[in-house]
Amino acid sequence: MPGPSSSAHQVLVYSGPGVSPLSLSHTILTLSLLLLPHYTVQPVTPEVLHSQPWQENCALLVIPGGRDLPFVEELTIKRKITIKIKEYVENGGRYLGICAGAYFGTKQVNFEVAGPMEVKGERDLAFFPGISEGPTFPGFQYASESGSRAVSLFLEPSSSTSNHRSLDHIYYNGGGHFILPSPLPTNVKVLARYADVITKNGEKEPVAVVLTENGKGKSILCSLHPEYPLNDPPAKLAINKLGNPPEIDEIEASDKARIEWVEELLILLGLNPPSRSRKQSDNNGSNEGGSTSEIDGEEDPKLLLHPTHPSPLFILSHPNLPELSTNAVSKKELNGKMNSENGWQILKDGNDQLSFGPIKSTSKDLNSSSEDEVTRWLAKKRRDQPTLETPSIEKLNIDSSGEASPPIPQPPDFHSIPKTVLLPSSTIPYTPRWTPLFNFSTYWSELDAARKSTGRRSGVMRKSDQGDNCALGDLIIYGETVTSTQTMLDRNPLLLTNLTAPLAFLASFQLSGRGRGSNIWLSPPGCLQFSLLLDLPASLLNKMVFIQYIMALAVCEAVDEDGKLGVRIKWPNDIYAEVEGVGGTEIGSGKKGKAKLGGILVNTNFVGGKWRIVVGCGINVLNALPTTSLSQLHSLLAAKISSTASNKALPTPPTMEGTFAKIMNSFDSKWEQFIEEKGFKGFMDEYHGRWLHSGQEVTLTTTEPHTPLRILSITPDHGLLRCIPIKSKSAAGTSNGLTPLYNRNVDNSEDRYNPSSSSSSSSNSSKTEFVDLQPDGNSFDLMSGLIKRKI
Repeated sequence: MPGPSSSAHQVLVYSGPGVSPLSLSHTILTLSLLLLPHYTVQPVTPEVLHSQPWQENCALLVIPGGRDLPFVEELTIKRKITIKIKEYVENGGRYLGICAGAYFGTKQVNFEVAGPMEVKGERDLAFFPGISEGPTFPGFQYASESGSRAVSLFLEPSSSTSNHRSLDHIYYNGGGHFILPSPLPTNVKVLARYADVITKNGEKEPVAVVLTENGKGKSILCSLHPEYPLNDPPAKLAINKLGNPPEIDEIEASDKARIEWVEELLILLGLNPPSRSRKQSDNNGSNEGGSTSEIDGEEDPKLLLHPTHPSPLFILSHPNLPELSTNAVSKKELNGKMNSENGWQILKDGNDQLSFGPIKSTSKDLNSSSEDEVTRWLAKKRRDQPTLETPSIEKLNIDSSGEASPPIPQPPDFHSIPKTVLLPSSTIPYTPRWTPLFNFSTYWSELDAARKSTGRRSGVMRKSDQGDNCALGDLIIYGETVTSTQTMLDRNPLLLTNLTAPLAFLASFQLSGRGRGSNIWLSPPGCLQFSLLLDLPASLLNKMVFIQYIMALAVCEAVDEDGKLGVRIKWPNDIYAEVEGVGGTEIGSGKKGKAKLGGILVNTNFVGGKWRIVVGCGINVLNALPTTSLSQLHSLLAAKISSTASNKALPTPPTMEGTFAKIMNSFDSKWEQFIEEKGFKGFMDEYHGRWLHSGQEVTLTTTEPHTPLRILSITPDHGLLRCIPIKSKSAAGTSNGLTPLYNRNVDNSEDRYNPSSSSSSSSNSSKTEFVDLQPDGNSFDLMSGLIKRKI
């Protein structure tokens, strides 16, 4: 029978239909922080569980939170995977079920019996031989935080402590409790109970977490969500609901206890986290002598999700094209501007100072540098605060007495901090340990799969008139935390001119991101943000306006190919959700709300005798409520399908790596078409099918009186917003009293609406009168139906 080998090292986290994208993301992150490098932590699809021999190398199978019924449909009814999972555990495997994954691991589920969301039935895994009944607390609604709360647990004594302990502020949303069989089977152990809770059946302190032994293996079923950090939504929002919310230091203490408890659960399952090995080593006295390398290298989970300063950058390339990253900054025009200093190449550019060096440069001894040393160096970089510039005498304030007073507080100037850029090394290959917020091994696999699905080759150079080029997405600059991907490309002329293109610059966090105009954009956890560096042929200079439209189309196609999630384009450069359940609307109301998902920014530069384009994009992928994100849209669609008892398949939960890979593939394909066709005409039907505005009525406020308009389309030649005036019935056939309008049929030499243009002549009176508006000449509040003059 299939079971894990003694060297099993993979932790597989189920990522198929029914899984909450947010729970999936935080489960992978939490387990990675606790288990790397002893184990690899990666998502696994139902296809892999069904068709590949995963059991031998699997140390732990995890099913995170989400919805139990899609698990039944996909893993039990459709593919019979539960048979394999049960055999795997009985032959020595390990299973961790979180919330919905815990329901799925019990023999019987009773969820809101006799209620509108009733789920009742047996489950095939049956690791717990009784009933999981829920929700334990009232108020639960799918795709909502209305029933979420921060709860306390009483932890049962363990082998390491004989004391009863409590765990506070743990996130709960819809989980159940375990009704223990009588007598209690010897293979079931209670690990935690809800504190100060009485169920509707009168049970005090119901069971929240159980450990079961099944054959040679074990399972832990946890009814709440220990994967969510307490300093961020959704757990933070649940904590704020408490009648007496805790202080920050209390939350931090609870969060530390949460992480330690999850580690205890992993040890109970038989895993060996790295910190356990370090503790055993310390107890044996092997760390005597005051070595601080391990302390300096310890990962701080809070700093990962709440960075305080820019982090080192990586230049990475597709595994089949290692020379791309090696040669990314090899141009002599760039190298000639660098100065050597302590093994690093220093470049002072227009906005930033950058230090380039191979990954092994992070070690004092270049000959002994290792994966572990680099990992510790990166962790230390997150912890060490940079020295910021102190105010000069000119910046001091002089009060009325003539005394110098402290300067007015200003935000830190992160642009002045030197940046470190790590180049690949053949002796120390990339490991996901270095980038815990974005797994590039997963990304390359997702990119290959996305290209294969559209008939495109992956990991190969492509011939063009300018020579061999890589495909977009093959060459990446990645920073865990940066000032702004857009600024670092657009305002550093040496980099802008000499970096290899096409190139993508990706960041998990931006400290001073740029939006359209002069807007400063701060990125929350879960936001995918990147900038693309592209070469534009001179023949397409008059088509630049369409670049933002192509990016918008690429995002929509990548994240919502069939349109079921409701991802739409708001002209000219925003990505919106239009679906029930957002923008103040409710599921089942019949009214679709609108909420912003992301935005696009395009900068053009003529440098080095060529046009270089920087396309910036930010899209909410895994943001927690109340922010609208792809994760929420996925949950809303799942709730809608379930409420209609439909058998429609649920889309795959979004991940950061998969979403980015699909966007890269989609944009690359559309960019090639745009270059080949020398324009946007081939995209017009697709664009109008994706945007929000067909037939929308708006008011142009740059005329007196204001002009009511109806939106028709965009123009295929210059990308303008084409509208027609709305004439009242009473004014039909007569002058409408409006300021004379620009008539494109009479004077098509003007792109911008011009109030001083002449009215149509009588010979053209039968022709349609158009008002064409360009995005950089007006301010568009299309959600409010207003078009105003930009100030």
